Amino acid sequence: MLTGRSVTGILHLINGTPIDAFSKKQSTVETATYGSEFVAARTCVEQIMDLRYTLRYLGVPIQGRSYMFGDNESVVNSSSRPDAKLHKRHVALSFHRVREAVASNMLSFIHMDGDKNPADILSKHWGYQQVWPQLRTLLFWQGDTIDEG
Repeated sequence: MLTGRSVTGILHLINGTPIDAFSKKQSTVETATYGSEFVAARTCVEQIMDLRYTLRYLGVPIQGRSYMFGDNESVVNSSSRPDAKLHKRHVALSFHRVREAVASNMLSFIHMDGDKNPADILSKHWGYQQVWPQLRTLLFWQGDTIDEG
């Protein structure tokens, strides 16, 4: 509230297993949610690329694309639809970085409601009752993670 900066929250999973969590205040102040969501999406794309490279260096075969979930439907649509146009000039670098990753088929950017997105635990102030249903599914997975697509 004091600085006006948004918080980026990213949760990385491999085969349904959480391997990394990232939560940080953004370095810029955005005037709209659209800009701050694109900054967060660009940060996530760069981290996904880094994880994919690291896994390849370790000899892990990477099959298919990665999946990135966002709770802002206009940001997801702007980065996923080829006919979408950039309306905010100051968001250009983040916009094109995310669109390039989607166009290269490295990842799919999918809309998910904020109340169902476990990464929101990292970017907002929640009480135990609001967080526990999402956290429980991450910590106590029922089944074999290798069977999940």
